[in-house]
Amino acid sequence: MSTRILQTQISPDANLLGIFRAFGFILTGVLAFGLATGGLFPLIGLKLQDQGASDLIIGLITSVFFAGSLLTERIIARIRHIRTFSFLAATAGISTMALALSDDPKVWILMRFITGFCLGGYYVVIESWINYASTNQTRARGMSIYEAVRMLGIAISPFVLGLGLNGQPYILAGLLFTLAIIPLVFCPLEEPVQNEPGTLPFGRLLSLVPLGMLAAFVSGSVNAAFYGMAGVYGDRAGLDTSEIAIFIGSMLIAPTFAHPIMGAAADRFGRLPVLFVASASSALAAVLIATMASGFWDLVIFSFLLGGFSHPVYSLGVAYVNDRLDPGDFVRAGGALLIAFCLGTTFGPTAAAATMALTGDSGLYLFIAGILTLVALSVAMSAGASRPVKQ
Repeated sequence: MSTRILQTQISPDANLLGIFRAFGFILTGVLAFGLATGGLFPLIGLKLQDQGASDLIIGLITSVFFAGSLLTERIIARIRHIRTFSFLAATAGISTMALALSDDPKVWILMRFITGFCLGGYYVVIESWINYASTNQTRARGMSIYEAVRMLGIAISPFVLGLGLNGQPYILAGLLFTLAIIPLVFCPLEEPVQNEPGTLPFGRLLSLVPLGMLAAFVSGSVNAAFYGMAGVYGDRAGLDTSEIAIFIGSMLIAPTFAHPIMGAAADRFGRLPVLFVASASSALAAVLIATMASGFWDLVIFSFLLGGFSHPVYSLGVAYVNDRLDPGDFVRAGGALLIAFCLGTTFGPTAAAATMALTGDSGLYLFIAGILTLVALSVAMSAGASRPVKQ
C-alpha cells in the first residue's frame, strides 16, 4: 500500500511559479470561495433592504464575522484544518442555497448570519495554513498569491453569479462553496500544528507586533470605506451606472496584478521597505483622486493605483507578524489579525462619512489618504528600531 507523502514547507529557494504550484489545491478552493462571495453579500444586503430590514440589522449581522474568526481556533484544535474547512464550506453552501427557498426576512437574516460566521472562519483556516507552510523567505509571496487569487474571484463573482440558475444566483453560490471542499481534500501540504488555544493573548500579540495589527486595521478601514462610499462618490461625480461599476471594479481587479509583484519585492527586500512603499503610494493615489481627478478616466486610473498599492498592506502586515511568531501560534494570530481588520471595517465607513460631511465628497479620499499615511509613518518609525529576524 502506498502512503501519500505530505509536504511540510515550501522550499526557501522556490520561485513564484513554484509557490503557486505548491499552494495550487488551496488556491483552487480560495478561488471558489471568492466566486461565491464577491457578488453574494451585496445581493443579500439589497434583498434585506427591500424586505424592510433596517440598516442597523444589516450592519449587525455582519459582525458575526468576529465570532467566526474567534471560534474557528477552537474548532481547528479539535478537528484540524481540512475538516474545519469542509465543515465551514458545506455549512456556507447549505445556508446560501436555503436563501432560494424562502422570502422570510428572518430566514434571510439567519442564513446571512451563518454564512458570515463561515467566512470569518475560512480566512483563519486558509491564512494560517499558508503561513505555516511558508518560510520567512517565501511567506510574503505565498500571502500575495493567495490575495491575488482571492481578489480575482471576488472581482469576477458578480458576472459569474449573474449566470445564476433561473435567476437564482444563491444556488450557484452555494454550489461554489461546496465545490471548494474538493481540492482541499487532496492538498499534499501537511496540516498545521497548533499550540493550545489561548496561549497567545490578543494583548500580548498587540504588544509584540503593533505595526502588523495597525496594518490589518487600516486595511479593513480603507476597504470598507471605499466599498461603502465609492458608489455615492461616483454618483455625485456625475458617473452613470456602468461607469460607477468600472470605477469600483478598477480597484477590485488591481490587486490581482499588484499582489505578486509586491510579495516578491517583500521577500527580496524585506517587509518594512515594501510596506512603506505600498502605504505611501496608495495614500498619494488617494490624494490625487481628492485633488486632481476631473473625469471618469482619472478616477479609474487613480483607483487602479489605489487598489494596487493599498490591498497588499494587509498581506504584508500578516507576513510581518508571522515572521516573528512560533508556527503553532499562527491560527491564534490569524484570528487576531482578522479581528483588527474587522474593527477597521466597522470604523472605516463611519469615519469616511463623517469626513465627507465636514469637507465634502473629497473627504472620502482624504480619510483614506490620512489613515494610510499613518501606516507609512509607523513603518518609518519602526524601521530604525527593528532588528533582523533569525531565519
